Amino acid sequence: MARDLIERVDRLQRLAVFEAAARLGSFTAAANELGMTQPAVTRQIRAFERSLGADLFRRSSNRSELTELGHRLQSHISAGFDLIEAGLGELDSHAGIFVLATHPGIAQQWIVPRIDELQGALGELELRLWLFDRDHEIASGGFDAVIRSGMGNFVGQSCHRLYDETVVPVASPAFAEEWGLTPASSAAEVNRAPFVHMDDGDQPWMNWPGWLARFGITLRREPGRILFNNYPMVLQQTLAGRGIALGWRPLIDDLLAGDALVVVGPEIKSERGYYVTWRHGEPTSQIQSVIDWMHIDR
Repeated sequence: MARDLIERVDRLQRLAVFEAAARLGSFTAAANELGMTQPAVTRQIRAFERSLGADLFRRSSNRSELTELGHRLQSHISAGFDLIEAGLGELDSHAGIFVLATHPGIAQQWIVPRIDELQGALGELELRLWLFDRDHEIASGGFDAVIRSGMGNFVGQSCHRLYDETVVPVASPAFAEEWGLTPASSAAEVNRAPFVHMDDGDQPWMNWPGWLARFGITLRREPGRILFNNYPMVLQQTLAGRGIALGWRPLIDDLLAGDALVVVGPEIKSERGYYVTWRHGEPTSQIQSVIDWMHIDR
């Protein structure tokens, strides 16, 4: 089988170059991802087309689009690469290491306080946490599983929904008392107090404009407002009594149970949820152990 493939495609690197260009929709983006120059990508694609005797892209002055044959070939190559990556992932697990990627807030509030229990669920495997703020940081893989929030439409990933997401405004008890806020406070009353803002960037979670919009309220302008780029920093400022933050349940349940934070307004059930995701296919036994542990733990 390998010999037949090599006879059809004399340089297997061309499969990777084509896959990147087709997936990203740009020769330049493929060059950046692969550490090549754009002309080198163009040469590889043209050589690949010559070896197949068919055009894979329709080229115009400023863009390239896949032909029908290109689309079909992309689906086959992508599926093959997914199988190869899954096989390599199993080798990584057999090497005794399990890489779990997640956002800093999920790690701080969920994982780290219970890391001994998670390690026990994984048995003899060595657990390594990979923290990321932006989704593009994990686009190239390198992990066994990811705990993340979203809508369940993770490109190139299979997923298992753990919990629905509920969004609620929270504050320190002292701040809530100072501003006269309680769980029964209205969204309009919440909107009068200072906010602690999360820089949502390319992340899928709800922000203050989105939360207020559910109640028909437009976010008022806050001169000199500060955006924090990860959730642990938002919680730190909120615990210090600097304002109201949006809390994602069940992520903050421990802080609420310990009265470190209190609810100061109405809850919203979002369309999002918390998921375990992994490369396409059935979960490995190790990934299933993480899923089972997450359900038992909560």
